Amino acid sequence: MVKIQIQLPLNISRGLEEILREHVATARDDYQTEFVIENSHGCGTEGATGQEQGDIFIGFMPELAVQTDRYLLEHMLSVPGRFPIRKELQANGFVEHRGVFHTFGIVPFVMFYNPDYTDAAEIPRAWRGLLEPKWKGRVMMPGKEHMAPKVIRAVLKHQNPEQVQAVDENITCSGVPSNVIEAVKNGEFALGITNITFGRISESQRIKMFWPEEGLLCMPQIIAWKKGLDASTLKLGDFMLSPKVQNLLIQQGFIPAVPEAEPPLHRKNNAVLKWIGWEAFRKAMNNSEL
Repeated sequence: MVKIQIQLPLNISRGLEEILREHVATARDDYQTEFVIENSHGCGTEGATGQEQGDIFIGFMPELAVQTDRYLLEHMLSVPGRFPIRKELQANGFVEHRGVFHTFGIVPFVMFYNPDYTDAAEIPRAWRGLLEPKWKGRVMMPGKEHMAPKVIRAVLKHQNPEQVQAVDENITCSGVPSNVIEAVKNGEFALGITNITFGRISESQRIKMFWPEEGLLCMPQIIAWKKGLDASTLKLGDFMLSPKVQNLLIQQGFIPAVPEAEPPLHRKNNAVLKWIGWEAFRKAMNNSEL
């Protein structure tokens, strides 16, 4: 029995689990194994670890990303070039050169504010602007167990080591994305940060998203395999790049990985992605609290 461990954003967690279960059931003859699927709903719980729990990993796996090069070499399957993604994403560093982490989609993070309480002229034009003294205690993200705070806090601390304290003092992490939207709507916090889906939802609450000039911080969603599995299990990677999965990502405003997918929401706003690359990201996560 092969365990598939999935850990995905709240808004696609159950939907992707359902289509994955349907796929492995209907494509049973294509695989030389039986699967069990374990869903760490909503990116897991604070302090949870996952690198030893699954055989195949799908989604956001920080506990796997922080493993050493030696661990990846000894335990994880390397198949570079097996799952090609669109050229612009390749150029932006979303291909992990070892061929261990394979990107099938990208989750952008957005900032938003309520113009009734925060002046548009005040909002930061770059992510490091969040660390200015004027934002102390005025920025909110979901609880630290969620994807956005794990990635954003780690990247901000990695790129601004002299302002690590400001990351903790300026940004409050609590609750779920809907709590962030409500707090910004009511003026309890000046800025909110969530993944792009919840940012879109916030716009129905008189809240406005804004796009940092340097780009949207983001997190690739990946699939990875432990060594020793039957070669047929690689077909799961093909499924993650299939229209069924890619269209689910597009519906939520996420970035599809395949060339033939329709342009996502961020294109309409001329937004770019800010990705620091796999090596820098792994270093950032290693220096953060998981």
